[in-house]
Amino acid sequence: MNDPELILLPVLSASADTDGRLFLTQKYLDGAAEYAKSWPGPVTTLARVTNQPIRDLDPAEVTLGKGPNHIEIRPQDPEKLASRLTDAAGVMAFLGPEEATMLRLCNRMDVPVVFVSEYSPKTERQIVDTEVSNPVIRFRRKVWLQGAERKRQKMLHKAAGLQCSGTPTYDLYRPLQPNALLFFDNRVRQADILSDDALSRKISDVLSDRPLRLVFGGRLAEMKGVLDFPLIAKALIKLGVPFSLDIVGDGPQAEQLRSAISEPPLADCVTLHKPMDFMTEWIPYLKTRTDLFICPHPQGDPSSTYPEVMSCGVAMTGYENEAFNGIVSHSSAGFLSPIGKPELLAKRIARLHEDRHAIAAAMPRALAFARKHTFEATFSRRMDHMIRSAGL
Repeated sequence: MNDPELILLPVLSASADTDGRLFLTQKYLDGAAEYAKSWPGPVTTLARVTNQPIRDLDPAEVTLGKGPNHIEIRPQDPEKLASRLTDAAGVMAFLGPEEATMLRLCNRMDVPVVFVSEYSPKTERQIVDTEVSNPVIRFRRKVWLQGAERKRQKMLHKAAGLQCSGTPTYDLYRPLQPNALLFFDNRVRQADILSDDALSRKISDVLSDRPLRLVFGGRLAEMKGVLDFPLIAKALIKLGVPFSLDIVGDGPQAEQLRSAISEPPLADCVTLHKPMDFMTEWIPYLKTRTDLFICPHPQGDPSSTYPEVMSCGVAMTGYENEAFNGIVSHSSAGFLSPIGKPELLAKRIARLHEDRHAIAAAMPRALAFARKHTFEATFSRRMDHMIRSAGL
């Protein structure tokens, strides 16, 4: 008997360049490799291919059928896909209406499917609100989202299990799919978690009387709320809070943001930095030069940013979207503020400046949460769940 094969059907397509080379994100490849450490057989990725380049992530060239993970092109024809999946011990796929046909094929062949979910319907609507200005198009997209959600809920009844990134979809879908697992996505490994000695130094530092060091890192786009930063900074100046704000990243709103902070007084305290390498630059930066991470996300994207920042012993404050609210409820390491109210978020930061001990108390709680949800621990739990769901 052959070793049981796990098939991964990623939502992110492989990108093909003009020379025919294929790219997937390094984050995806690292996760698939971690799956393979626990799964009792081969792990194969069936990837769709697009000509669109991978943007704002970490593209890595891949070779079909080579490397630590076996990578193949996903068949477009349903029957060819069925033929490829028929001997699989399990399939892991993103929960979306586009996978309804695949699920029917697997149900027919008695191949267990475990779905992965990220965005709740509420978050999807919030993203449409932040990214679409035309009211007619916005209405049409929300109508489409309603239909997609109905399909997702029907699919859950026929799946073998569900893995939920963050609390929003876990709270929503657990009544529909009892075999649900909650996880918090995180790229930081156990060896890279902030040490206890470094945490002690960090706490002593934040309790000093120097200006508060505020940081944001991520894609500079509408769904991240980055254009609220100039308003937050202006309000902090008006409130008399001594601070520096470093914004790290790139994206479609980078130039607009750069223009908004180019003149004094914002130019004196707000700096826009180019993206940093995750492990060699960003994580050390968070560990040594950050007091408080500011997260003005107006929607509930279950970003890996939350536990990754906490792994560096950094407390967070931001808009109380459903994902951040869930993180705070599980970690007690964050401070919530009403969505879309930059002046109120500035007042929250001002109160924390006056009470530095509140920030200091949140730092070890952040670290404790991150230690429970390291990269290795998270993927081990996910594979244990997949193995049980596949009946192995």
